[in-house]
Amino acid sequence: MSTGIFGLLSGSLPQRQPPQHHDWQGRSGAWWVTNVYSMFADFPPIPSVYVMVKRLADGSCSPIYIGQTDDLRRRMMEHAQDKLVTAYGLGARELHAHFLAKTSYDRFHVETDLRNGHYTPLNEQPSAAAIGGLFGLGALIRQKEQPKSFLGGLADYDYR
Repeated sequence: MSTGIFGLLSGSLPQRQPPQHHDWQGRSGAWWVTNVYSMFADFPPIPSVYVMVKRLADGSCSPIYIGQTDDLRRRMMEHAQDKLVTAYGLGARELHAHFLAKTSYDRFHVETDLRNGHYTPLNEQPSAAAIGGLFGLGALIRQKEQPKSFLGGLADYDYR
């Protein structure tokens, strides 16, 4: 395909390609650089934190799912029947992969920072971004652990 004057005159403009890199900011304020791939690319079999992404009309990115793995190729094959299909249905067409976190501890740290900074509809575990911060999480857990008592706990008080 020609992109010169003849390509412009023929009406066939080159397709707009997504950028090769994207920086994501976590809740901590740290920035994490990712490589941008098509959702169904042949991924390298290396450790990664990854983001399934919907690219919006204005060029901005909306995360659909954030995860981490010790082998990106294997993990995407595992997701092929569930998360990838669902994310695609929600408009995700890109996968952003952060390869600089080598240890499982580092990957978990980056994944948690990103998940706490962004709402991701396909992450099943609650994150601070989805429920209003860590205090919201603690209140949610306490609420599930402690059943409501009669008269707001007054009847349970030992008056001796």
